[in-house]
Amino acid sequence: MSWSAWAELRLRHPDIWVHRCHLSEGAGWWCPDERMILVDERLDQRQTRCVLAHELGHVALGHEACHDYGDDAWLAGRIEAAADRWAAARLVSLGCLLDALVAHPDDVDAVCEQLDVTPDVVRTRLAMLDDAELARLAVRLAGQEQAA
Repeated sequence: MSWSAWAELRLRHPDIWVHRCHLSEGAGWWCPDERMILVDERLDQRQTRCVLAHELGHVALGHEACHDYGDDAWLAGRIEAAADRWAAARLVSLGCLLDALVAHPDDVDAVCEQLDVTPDVVRTRLAMLDDAELARLAVRLAGQEQAA
């Protein structure tokens, strides 16, 4: 079974509310003082799933709202990247990523559709692969080319 941001909220964070609204900046916000996640109402289901996972990453990692970091763009970038990695690791298992890449080696949109994530999540998950995982991917892709 795949990880669900909604189940994570229900089981681990029942005190956090999700509010969909029109955001003038960004796709989502974690508001720790209010125990609320704001998600832009213009997002489709896939985008909402990924944004909610990212915002839950901030919760799980103990991040304060990004505006609390002032003008420190370097720190804000590190915090956002950490939430991206947390979300990508939960949204896309290694096995599912490998299966999608083998099935659609030259079609990012099809990979995203199969995994039900955005291209940013796929890029983040790929960047997280270690040498052993990259070797597994290379073997799987080589096997796919030989079969064709």
